[in-house]
Parts: sequence; structure tokens; C-alpha cells
Amino acid sequence: MKLMMNSGRTVKQGEQLYYKESREYSEQTSLCFIHPFDLFRLGIEGSENVEIETPSGKTVFKTVASEDVFPGDIFLPCGPYTNFILPPKTHSTGAPDFKTLQVEIRPTEKEPLSAWDLLEAEGGARYDGPSEGCPTRSPDGETKIQDVVCPLCGCLCDDIELTIRDNRIVACDNGCTLSNAKFLATNRLISPIKKVDGRWERIGYDEAIKYTADVLRTAERPLLFGWSGTHGEAQCIGVSIAELIGGTIDNCSSECHGPSIMAIQEVGHPGCTLGQVRNRADVIVYWGANPIAAHPRHMSRYSTYPDGFFLDNSFRDRTVIVFDVRKSETAKVADEFVQIKSGGDYAVFSALRAIVRGKEEIIPETVAGVSREELIRIAKILLGARFGAFFTGIGLTQSRGKYKNVRNAVELVDELSRHTKYTLTPMRGHWNVYGTNQTFTYMTGYPYAVDFSHGVAYFNPGETSAIDMLSKKEVDACVIIGSDPGAHFPRACNEHLATIPTIVIDPFPIMSTAIATMHIPVAETGVDAEGTAYRMDAIPLWVKKVMEPTQPDDAEVLRRIYDAIKEAM
Repeated sequence: MKLMMNSGRTVKQGEQLYYKESREYSEQTSLCFIHPFDLFRLGIEGSENVEIETPSGKTVFKTVASEDVFPGDIFLPCGPYTNFILPPKTHSTGAPDFKTLQVEIRPTEKEPLSAWDLLEAEGGARYDGPSEGCPTRSPDGETKIQDVVCPLCGCLCDDIELTIRDNRIVACDNGCTLSNAKFLATNRLISPIKKVDGRWERIGYDEAIKYTADVLRTAERPLLFGWSGTHGEAQCIGVSIAELIGGTIDNCSSECHGPSIMAIQEVGHPGCTLGQVRNRADVIVYWGANPIAAHPRHMSRYSTYPDGFFLDNSFRDRTVIVFDVRKSETAKVADEFVQIKSGGDYAVFSALRAIVRGKEEIIPETVAGVSREELIRIAKILLGARFGAFFTGIGLTQSRGKYKNVRNAVELVDELSRHTKYTLTPMRGHWNVYGTNQTFTYMTGYPYAVDFSHGVAYFNPGETSAIDMLSKKEVDACVIIGSDPGAHFPRACNEHLATIPTIVIDPFPIMSTAIATMHIPVAETGVDAEGTAYRMDAIPLWVKKVMEPTQPDDAEVLRRIYDAIKEAM
């Protein structure tokens, strides 16, 4: 059968982000959510296996019967299994089709491989070293630290309370399930490791830094990618390294909300702080976003459930509307759910804009699976708001239309603001991915995909973005920091990374470790390192450390790499 694939985050997948070497991570990212009718057409039942194929490859998933997806669609969690079959074409945006991708699906007796097996099939070598604990120092006895900023997602919740005992975080209060998983993780690397003849060997930091500096200095087309999982001070040093060596520096937004930035460059950004939404908004719209899975405290802290200063009865005064291709966890608790056929977002935006302009008569009976009557009813709710807030997710940026979807969303906000007040905020994923756009912009003039090979900063998504460069095999050396392309990049990119010198800088063993030639462990921002981060609404916050490090942090390692390159040059 041919079906339409969409991918996205799930709560269970998110809980395993810092345990990617575990069996649970492989199990949660190899699921295929499919409508019972399509299971019947395939002649199988839920929990049986299917092989999913695209022109880029094929692999095995375990099915989960779900009426939350349209018949004809499947939903796959983010991870190495989805990306193993993902074509790298980005349509000149930097973001491939993680959604609205047609796939072939067939029953199979094969069992899903492990995530490490997939990375080995892409040319990598698994890391099966020991789980080495948390290399930190804490005060004697038990200590409680309040008002900690959570370095997990773009919410940057700043009310976390941690309990520390015997050099370990043993309890995390106020945090969501994803936050708990990160703070309580202990499977960090102690010392740098280097791949020698296909096996991992431990080396010292001096050797690791010299190797990295020599690789970057002698490369003709080096790439520095990631940055959303580290603090702003380290990001600034990374930009300086890229300029020094004439390389390209790109961050995670190129594959997620880079199209949102492209749209904002065309039509502007009608944004506001999350505090304004919390205190004023009586209509909340989540479009192509599922905060319960990706930003679990967003609704309770900023949009739906908190008390608003200018609202009489905050919870009852608010109306939450969700537009999505499946009935997500967020859709199930919303006041209104509008289910759109895959790839139909642009058409629905256009229909709502026409209705707001008083042109109901031109709307056909259905638009992308949504009836004309429902669209008119939703438009009246939108127009009845005193203050409305749109939150847009990667359901818009990684599907058909990409940045044009977001442009149409901004233009709908503009139409609505002729009658009342509306704002729009992209739901930024990683805790400091917005910070990468800020630091890159004030240092280079461009928010991501910045190429210094011509001696000046050059920006052209689709040409200078990481996925495009890797899939075209232009890159001859790569540093990965604060990200995990091994888990989230198309197969073609990882296959190329496995053939060139690739250095990972991260506290944890990750999927990218498998395709790297060297992994340098560092202190973890928010635990034993600190620095500046930007919340999804562009508010800068200081992420403090709660324990003393025994390892260098990202900024120290990068500064030593910069100094070594400069001295050699």
C-alpha cells in the first residue's frame, strides 16, 4: 500500500532523548501509528511488523492501531528509524520532508533493528562502553536548589527545584517528565574517545583538542553544526572558529523552524512575550504543534491553565483550538480540534483569511478535509477574541509548503489584527535554538546556515544549510555540538558523515557518536556549566550550574580549539 507519512515527537520518545543507547529508545522510535482500517487492508493487526520503504531506503516498524490518524496516513516518532528512510531533498529551505511524504508499506516477518544497528548500516560503529556516572562535585550531605532553569525545551521553565546528594541529582520537582529524564541522567562520558580501527579508545583532552584543531584547519569545506544544546557564549566562539577557518556554521533551526525564519524575513513577526499570552490571551491556537509531547509545561505555565492578570476566570475564559493532521494529545484536551488532511495547511489558512475578509461565498464545501461550515464557525471564534495567540509548530515547516505555510499564518494574523489583537510565536524545540539565531545574527547578520568560505558571511538556505551540504557530499570535516544529526538527519547525510573526520562535543553518548571519529565529553549546561539561553519568545535567561564540574564546558573546549588553530595558522 502507498500511504502518507508524518513524523513528530511523542512523550515516550522524549523521555529517552538522553538514553539513546537504551533498548527503550529503539522501541519508542520504531513505532508506526496507523488507522485500524489501514491495518485491515494490510491484513494484519496492531503490534505486528511492517516494512516501510521510500526511494532512500527501507526498514521495519512495529504497528500501533490508532484512530487519531486519518485513514491513508501513518505517524512515526522522530528518530533514526524515520530518518533512515527520509529523502534529503529540502526544496531550497534546508528542511527535508519529515511530513507529507508518500511511502510504501507492507507486512513483514522481520523484526525492527536496534538504533545502533541502523547507524552501523549507515557506516558507523556503535559505542557500547560503560555508563560512567555523573562527573561532578557537590557539597557534602543533601542540598536543595530552587529556581533552576530547565535546559530541555524552548519553554526554559525557571521554577525547577533540584535535590543533590553524593554528586548526583536525586530528585527534580516541578519539572515535566522530559525535564526529569534529563536532570536525572547519569550515563555521561568521562573522557574523550577516539575511533581507532573501528574500535573506541580513550584519549586525553589535549590530544582531542589538537586533533580537532588540525582537522578543521586543514579541511577545505568544514562544517560546524548544532549549537541549540549549548549556551550563547559557546555559540559565539563557534562563529569565530567558522570565520577563522572559512567554514560553514549552521544550527538546528535549518531543519526545524528555519522555514519560519524565512517566512518572517518576508512578512515580519507579530510576536510577543509568553507573559503577554499568559496574562491576556483568551483564544489560543496551536497549529501543527503538540506541546503536551514536545513542551509539556507550555500550556500550564504560559497559555491555557495559568491565572491571567487581565482575565476574570483564566481557565474558563480561554478557548484552545488545535489544527493538526492527527488527534494528538494536545488536541484531546482542546476546546476545538480541526483535523486537516496532510499537506492541506496552506489551503486552510487561505480559506480562513477569505472568511475573515467577508468572502464566505468563495469557499468550497470542504477544504483539506474541513467543511465550509466548520471553517466559518472557527473564524467567528477567532474574530471574537480580545487577545489571540497562534503557536505554530514543525507540522507547518516540515511539510508541503514549508515557509509559505508560515507566511500564510502570519498573513492570517495580520487579517485578524484588523479586527482585534493577535500574535504568533513559533514553538521552538531545543532549549537554546532561539539563542543560536540571536547569536548568529548579531555576529554575522544571518540567523543560520552562514558560509564564510568566500571571506565574508554568506547565507542561502538550500545551499549553505547542513543537510543540503552533507547530502551533496561537499563537507570534508564536521564538528557536531549541542545536537544529534545521527538521530535526526536523513540517511544520506549520516552515510557521508561516517566517511569524513567527524567530531562530536556532547556530555552523553548519542547516535552521532556512532558515525564520529572522536567524541569529546563536556560539562552539561544547567548541571555543571552555565551560560545564556533564549526562551522561545526571545527572552534571555541565565542558565546556572548547580554543581561544580570536573570537565571543561563547551566554551572552554571551543576556546582551546580556536587558540590552537590560530597558533598553527
